Amino acid sequence: MATIDFALKYVANGFPVIPLCWPDGNLCACGRGHQDRSIGKVPLTPNGLKDATMTIEGVKEYWERFPKANIGIVIPSGYFVLDVDVEHNGFDSLARMERDLDFDMTPTWLVTTGTGGHHYWYKTNKPIRNTARLAGYDGLDIRGVGGYVVAPPSLHRNGRRYVTSPIWSGPITEAPGKLIELCLKPILPSSQNSHYLEGQRNDRLTRDAGAMRRRGLSEQAIYAALQVVNQEQCSPPLPDKDVSIIAKSISRYEPEGKPRFKGAI
Repeated sequence: MATIDFALKYVANGFPVIPLCWPDGNLCACGRGHQDRSIGKVPLTPNGLKDATMTIEGVKEYWERFPKANIGIVIPSGYFVLDVDVEHNGFDSLARMERDLDFDMTPTWLVTTGTGGHHYWYKTNKPIRNTARLAGYDGLDIRGVGGYVVAPPSLHRNGRRYVTSPIWSGPITEAPGKLIELCLKPILPSSQNSHYLEGQRNDRLTRDAGAMRRRGLSEQAIYAALQVVNQEQCSPPLPDKDVSIIAKSISRYEPEGKPRFKGAI
């Protein structure tokens, strides 16, 4: 199946989709200069997740324009994803969490990511928010309403694809009660410098936006890239409108670090 066929299948099952940039080796192939963890994960639309589509026509329009684009699924109400990140010892944390809470993850739709991590898709009747480093467990992040995940058969920058795991291929089931309880607990302080708490988030995103603007990225490209950083490194992530404000504010400056506004005398 072609990528567009997967996108059409997701839409038919009620999941909004959005085209993401795609890798060409270790480089971003969309021409917008995305780097490192952002490669293959940044929305290609002007308004980021707000431009997600749930129609056949929308999917065809996007993938005719970006035929090699990766697929992002925007998390709809009633669902959330537990993201197990192997680059931050996610599987060790998952095993420890199961021991600490005395429960086992239940079968559901399980996606193996390009790095060999896992996305556990679950249903829920509780509003689950995006959370980085769930309850202090390294490498365990939550993608809830207002978030998104990269979906099969998207290509990772290392050359591997996101695939449905043969271990649990679905359907999506109700989340374990103890996992829901953990998701609803207040955010715990993080000792990891790669995650930013309240009081750090605006400064971190503003610094990142400034670096991108100096390289000449547009407001739309900065906004899309910040969405990835916000989801993966801010705990809890900032509201989307705040991310948009940062991108707009920084874009008033000329590229290459010139400390003046457009149109200034």
